Amino acid sequence: MNEIPVSGAYAEYRGSRFNIVFSGDDWVALGATPGPDVPDGFESGESSVGMGQPGPWVKVPRSALDGVLHLRAGATLRGQRVSLQRNLPDGRVLVEFVGPPAVARELGLEGDQYMGWTGLINAADLEDIQFEETRRA
Repeated sequence: MNEIPVSGAYAEYRGSRFNIVFSGDDWVALGATPGPDVPDGFESGESSVGMGQPGPWVKVPRSALDGVLHLRAGATLRGQRVSLQRNLPDGRVLVEFVGPPAVARELGLEGDQYMGWTGLINAADLEDIQFEETRRA
């Protein structure tokens, strides 16, 4: 199954796009599995990709990147706009919603009106997925 676009920082590396998990001054950790797709990788491991689910990462030098961009992604969930935050390995998507508590509860989201509302949603329940890219480097 193809992952849907989610908000965050991404690196363009050797013709592919990877999410940036974390970074340092002269390297970035790509959300990737070590191997031939990431030949410049010099360290790897796993970290949480949300809701306690682990995901792989590989550090590469910033000089090996073709570019860095920021993606803002959103969709409609039962008539309400939500922000798409993270794809989980089980096919669900972590979404955020800012709006009235009654609407958030109807959508099955958890949180409050001060910090916002979040939930894990099946990708098939999302409609009108839109995203905007901003090149950063």
